[in-house]
Amino acid sequence: MYFQTSKYYVLSMIGQGQAHKVFKVQHNLSQKVFAIKIEKYPMQGQIESEIKFLKELNEIEGIPKLIHHGITPEKKSYLILPLLHCSLQDLVKSQQISLSCTLAIGLSLIETLEKMHKKSILHLDIKPENIMISQKMQLNSENKLLEPGVIQLIDLGLSQSIENQKFQKNILFGSLNFASRTFHKGEQLGYKDDLESLFYVLVYLKNCKLPWSQESSKGFKTVDNKLIGEMKTSLFNTITLSQQFPHEFFKFMSYIDELQPNQMPDYSFIKLLFIKMLQTISINPNSNQLLNYSPIQALNQLENSETLDFPVKKHLLNNDSIQTQIQEDILDTEHIVVHISDRIGKYKTVQIKSISDIKFE
Repeated sequence: MYFQTSKYYVLSMIGQGQAHKVFKVQHNLSQKVFAIKIEKYPMQGQIESEIKFLKELNEIEGIPKLIHHGITPEKKSYLILPLLHCSLQDLVKSQQISLSCTLAIGLSLIETLEKMHKKSILHLDIKPENIMISQKMQLNSENKLLEPGVIQLIDLGLSQSIENQKFQKNILFGSLNFASRTFHKGEQLGYKDDLESLFYVLVYLKNCKLPWSQESSKGFKTVDNKLIGEMKTSLFNTITLSQQFPHEFFKFMSYIDELQPNQMPDYSFIKLLFIKMLQTISINPNSNQLLNYSPIQALNQLENSETLDFPVKKHLLNNDSIQTQIQEDILDTEHIVVHISDRIGKYKTVQIKSISDIKFE
């Protein structure tokens, strides 16, 4: 498939990052809707790297399926993926996520990370914007969160193999707010760093903030890598980060601290911690079948668990109207909220009728 064949009709721009843009497109024959991610400038390399890892992780249900990929006549790499519903960042903007929902999301992501890590691949950019819900969520749908493929970990542009030692030192990866302490020190990254980023994400989902988060209302225009790293170091292994969770969450935090960079985490132990936390907030926990772990089965055992509201603003339930945020600087823009509608000004979708019409400045 070449762009000039106009097999895809561009519906709208979804968002953009430092090196790419994402468009919502419709296949002219099947009428199915997809997402296309394309480089802003030729031969940048991130999308080619992402394609490589998407192929390697194709069998993992928590990773989007690569539908198609290629290079435009302008030498810009692109890939086509399923169009997912909304990100966790979208949900946090609408309302606070419940504790049981946060833990279920964590358990699902741990399953995905386990499978990635067993293929010796690190994600290295885990943050709410890169965690997607693949479909609409109804009220009291906690069970749904643990079904395979509902929670999707996206954006593998910064992912690396654990064997690649060149990338692991003195290089800025991902987001300062959710990066590990090892990242701030410029030391070798490993499996534990993905888990630490996930830990920060779960704290953020529950509290809607992190102690070191920078807010634009306070006048911060840049973030201090060293200062945030020092705050994380001083607060890690304290009750400050885990006080809104069952005590097993503190054990999860302590276990991360004990791991060596290249040490494969004991995922059976970690998943048991999360199952126990889900049972802690249950009226009638059942621990007899924990050793035969299956995420959805384990959650189904919580027969009288806390009623879960998963309220989402009405506009988030429609893919046509989701306002995806732009992250202008891949390192430090969680605190800068910029909507697509504010950036594109008088741009009209009718000016682009096919992918071949996409032009980047």
